[in-house]
Order: sequence, then structure tokens, then C-alpha cells
Amino acid sequence: MKKEHPLPELLAELKDFLALGLPGTAVTTDYPFQQRKLPSDRPVVWLGVEKLAAPGSSFAPYLGEQGEAAVTGREVEVTLRLEILHRSDGNACYRVFGELCQRLLLEEGRPRVRELSCGSVAFDRESGAFRLVCRGALTGVLAQREESALPLREIQVKKTE
Repeated sequence: MKKEHPLPELLAELKDFLALGLPGTAVTTDYPFQQRKLPSDRPVVWLGVEKLAAPGSSFAPYLGEQGEAAVTGREVEVTLRLEILHRSDGNACYRVFGELCQRLLLEEGRPRVRELSCGSVAFDRESGAFRLVCRGALTGVLAQREESALPLREIQVKKTE
């Protein structure tokens, strides 16, 4: 059975969450390599991971059982990188950033995003579009199911001197 990878799953869930709240904006986790072919009438948001930190112990903690599988995970701090691109309107990039702030920081069912920031919008000759680079800090637990794990049946606690 193919093992699920939690980080790509996290990005896919964030992409879907953002796409629902940003109508008229294309949201992707695939970096737009053919940037000259960006749509001229709507912005594109690229979502990626800039930095990943796992504070605390290097051992994966046991999080419990889910069906017949053991679940392990690590607390992580993820720095997201969001690039907002628009072919003809730099102000549209700032409007989309405002919508991102609303969606990620204030709405019901949002992920655990602690902060969002952005730089200044600039026209990028290589891509032929206005570009606004944004960053967000997200905390969470990346969990992974271990299908082959044996279920936990007993826990013994012994005092040692």
C-alpha cells in the first residue's frame, strides 16, 4: 500500500481551502513555469513551502490508533511562500493579499496560521507579470498512519529507584 506523505497533503488542503474563498483567482501548488502564458484577466496564487522546522524531540511521537493503524506525527512550524501574479494590474495583487488575510486569519475553519506578511509589488520582466511575494507562518502536527503497526494492547508503568 502506498504511504501517504503529510506535507504534500497539507499543501493540497490549503490550496483547496484558498480556492474556495478566492473566486476568480487561480490557486496552484505547481509553480507556473510558463509564466508568459498566465491569464491576462485574473490573478494566480502560487503556494509553496519556504521553510519547515520541527522543534522539540527528534522522535516521532505516538498520537494514537486510527482503526487498525498506529498514527505518529511531529509538531511543525511551516513558513509558506505565496506568490501572487497578475499580468496587467499590480493593485490586484494587493487586493488578493487582503482576501488571503481574511481567509487564512479570520474565517471559520481556517488553518492555524499565526501571521502573514508581504513585500512590495514589482513588475517582473522575466514572467511578464506583476509579482507580490507573501509569507505566512503556520503551526500544526504532521501525522502519518503506519498500516503495518501492531495495535497497542497494554501499557505498563513501573517505578524505578
